[in-house]
Amino acid sequence: MGGGFCRGKRKANLVARDMRNGNKQNVPELADWGNYMEAKRLKLLDQFHNSEVKRISNIFEGISIFVNGLTRPPADELKNLMAAHGGEFHMYQSSSTTHLIASNLPNVKIKNLGRVPIVKPSWIVDSIAMGKLLDFKRYLLYNNQSRTQPRLDFTVMQKTTGSKVPVQATSNGIAIPHEQTNMEVPSPRNQDHTEIENKSAIDNKGKGISKTAADPSFLQEFYQNSRLHLISTLCAEYKDLVNKLRETSDGHFPGKDKLIAKKAEGPRAFYPSFASVVMHIDMDCFFVSVALRKRPDLRGKPLAITHARNGRLANENSHRGAEFKLWEHLEPGEKVDIGDRDSMSEIASCSYEARKSGVRNGMFLGQAIKLCPDLKTQPYDFEGYKEVSNILYRTIASYTLDIEAVSCDEMYVDVTKLLKETGLTVEEWATHIRNEIMEATGCPCSTGFGANRLQARLATRKAKPAGQYYLQADDVESYMTDIPLSDLPGVGRVTLSKLSNLGLSTCGDVQMKSLSFIQALLGKKAGQTLKDQARGVDSRPLNFTHERKSISADVNYGIRFKKLEECYTFLQSLSDEVFNRMSAVNMTAKGLTLKLLVRAPEAPVETAKYLGCGICESITKSSTGNIIFNNRDVIYKEVKTLYDKIDPPFVDLRGIGIQMTKLEKSVAMNNVLSKFLKHNSKKENVSVDDSENTLQNGNKVEGESKSTDEGLPIENSNKSAVTSDILKYNEHVNVGKKVLEKTSRGRGRGSKNGSTKNKGKCTTSNIGDYFGKSKMGSQPDSKKKKHMQNEIDLEVLHELPEGLRNEIIKEYQLEHRLHQVSKIDNAQPHDSRKEGIPKYHFD
Repeated sequence: MGGGFCRGKRKANLVARDMRNGNKQNVPELADWGNYMEAKRLKLLDQFHNSEVKRISNIFEGISIFVNGLTRPPADELKNLMAAHGGEFHMYQSSSTTHLIASNLPNVKIKNLGRVPIVKPSWIVDSIAMGKLLDFKRYLLYNNQSRTQPRLDFTVMQKTTGSKVPVQATSNGIAIPHEQTNMEVPSPRNQDHTEIENKSAIDNKGKGISKTAADPSFLQEFYQNSRLHLISTLCAEYKDLVNKLRETSDGHFPGKDKLIAKKAEGPRAFYPSFASVVMHIDMDCFFVSVALRKRPDLRGKPLAITHARNGRLANENSHRGAEFKLWEHLEPGEKVDIGDRDSMSEIASCSYEARKSGVRNGMFLGQAIKLCPDLKTQPYDFEGYKEVSNILYRTIASYTLDIEAVSCDEMYVDVTKLLKETGLTVEEWATHIRNEIMEATGCPCSTGFGANRLQARLATRKAKPAGQYYLQADDVESYMTDIPLSDLPGVGRVTLSKLSNLGLSTCGDVQMKSLSFIQALLGKKAGQTLKDQARGVDSRPLNFTHERKSISADVNYGIRFKKLEECYTFLQSLSDEVFNRMSAVNMTAKGLTLKLLVRAPEAPVETAKYLGCGICESITKSSTGNIIFNNRDVIYKEVKTLYDKIDPPFVDLRGIGIQMTKLEKSVAMNNVLSKFLKHNSKKENVSVDDSENTLQNGNKVEGESKSTDEGLPIENSNKSAVTSDILKYNEHVNVGKKVLEKTSRGRGRGSKNGSTKNKGKCTTSNIGDYFGKSKMGSQPDSKKKKHMQNEIDLEVLHELPEGLRNEIIKEYQLEHRLHQVSKIDNAQPHDSRKEGIPKYHFD
């Protein structure tokens, strides 16, 4: 009977093939093969292929689906979608069915389905929306595979004969059982299938599953895939590059020399000495342009660069409606037009073809696809961005170093001197440099020119895409008339709201108002600035030398913690990250700010954007102690202290950032101060109280040849009183700060290890206050003073700051000794006098 059944199935397949090919004369009568259901299935399949639905694409070519139960969209709609996009729709499940579509199935049905993948209907909808067949594994409703089949990348419980052991999915998806134990590990409901959860708080460590900040490798992967991190990093790198090129330049510019040689025989254009020409250069749709270098077939088509993930386009457990209403309440006029299953991946850059349909940078992908159904997407190409940016900056630097770096694809350049030396007109220079950049990178750029940075930037807006424009002095006011106020730098939403309430929306509107009117509305300084900008006036000079004001590390994606220990571990990792960034640029800091995003009380727990931050409250807290942050442990200790003071619910954290401010170059300790502080071990040690042997970092020195954890050698535990006193003085008036950078942990005197209560609260600012106090071991007696008078190195004393030097001279009565030295020097020939000891004069 089994053999007859197989032969019948093979015959049915041949009949189905003939019916699909339209060769119905070879189809036998019903009585010849006696399978009513098979004939009915073939008839329905024939009707499906002959339907009037217009073929749009072949996305589902080779895919045959069977819909089981109620779904959204319903079965009839799915049938039409499959017909329109090259797939097959089966009214009855058969051996040729490749995928079963369902939204919910009872356990009995699941056990009888075999190995046909059970997929959610959103797989079909999302594949059509993305214009390609997406991986169905991320849309599986249930995983009912056997042990020999590849499994999804997350830990499941596999039922085995005998004892039950947990099974961990490996990176290639093959399930490998752990070593068996005697412990019984219960499987939920004793089922052989595991329902795939879509919760954002889940800890997924497998390949392709989003990690949270609780994962040890999260931070590294986050920054490797963060476009904002790349942009900020490249921006800082190229600002530093310009600094280094200016410092090491010999004044030779090969690009300019070639241009002068080429122009030598042609007419020269000379500009007056007072003329100023600033160029603003900006790459057109930078991310898109870089992507088109590898995908030229997409040129001229609507294209967007995004992190869109094919499998998980939405967080199904989120309450999108509630979150969107909050957005609209917080941002009146901002309508969030996005459905429950639309992707919330943000578009980083889109082509001009996409912009014609209303797509813009920063828009959600799901919203963009509604506006532009033909929108194509491409992933990020971080290495490509670095390559093109480097070529851009190196190219401009071959002509001039009067460059203000703005970002990886944008800069200001003062070309006044360059134009005079080459004899080129603005138009000639613009054409030349744009062509050179295009040839070198394969990416177009636009250039704008004006007398200042504001004019140049606004001229670039008119030049785009792939063009150039020179805003000349005579045309400035008329050109500015129609410029929207929102295009001016520094004009934000609050200012725009005030201006729009009075009917002011363009620069021309502001030009018509008096200065006093604008100042009464915005304030004296802001009003003056706006009035000037509306006329194209900008007094801000280009900044050719960049000085870092802060270094920070922020994460506002994937912040989900189940335990407080996970939060502390992440704070440690983020502290290490910000320390590494400071070390990379040879910086230390004196200021630290902890920034937290905490879920707003009215915001839903599950965010609309998968693992996003949602609606949050922003909390910041800064360090108030006099701490020098030159060590990763010091940074983490202060970060943890600030976090504990804020004491937010860790389960509601959605973003964490650490910002280091008050930056200083980390340099080696001053040799003179080092010599002053290092007591010669061969000299007689002066006994002082043990309390004076505790350095600022809390390390009490005992015995000989000790060192602090910062690596500063301490040659003798019994420091002289003068050394101890100078350490105290330096702590409070910040003299000899290079020494403190090596030894200071920032604790106030007398505070316990780890305590932050007494940081920076000492009010003493004069060294005499220390020396004059009756403290044990801190006020030298006459014998000690006399000993110190002979011990202090006058060469070193001379190198100290004047204020500190005079205090020491006065306190230790060194006037007599200095007079004696001066007499000896005067009695000796000039060439035999001891160098380095100055002549002191006393009243």
